[in-house]
Amino acid sequence: MTFELVGTHTFTPDDTQVIIGGVSLNPGDDAIWVRITQSNPPGPWPWSYGILGWKSAFGYELGTTKAFGEPEGAVQRLGVGLQPVERTGVLTFEPRSFNLAWIKKGNPWTLTFEATTGVQVSAGGGTISFGVTSAIGDIPWTLNSIGLANLKP
Repeated sequence: MTFELVGTHTFTPDDTQVIIGGVSLNPGDDAIWVRITQSNPPGPWPWSYGILGWKSAFGYELGTTKAFGEPEGAVQRLGVGLQPVERTGVLTFEPRSFNLAWIKKGNPWTLTFEATTGVQVSAGGGTISFGVTSAIGDIPWTLNSIGLANLKP
């Protein structure tokens, strides 16, 4: 999967819900993977998590999730197993109030958000995720009777 930069934001004490930037899904996509990287120096820090979401004209069609900012980067998935009605929307992040209190005390929190979209496929009670990459083009596939993907290059 290739991640593309959506935006970087340094949170202030007044940030409740921040629009990070736009993300569009390709036809057939039903999930967004978001890598969140914390720009602050490594070491003990006071911040915790925020609520990550993708909001379209129809609301949070791919759900929301608890998301942490890690210096090494951490990937979160947004998706509920259904394709959204709308294909364009914005990535949002809501820092929790205790994070805002630490920011107010002089601890700025800077996060970088990168995203990629793709398709999740349910098979045998589990979920398999396929990312979309333009480097190799579309590879057709089917699911066999036991839920395994057969690739047809």
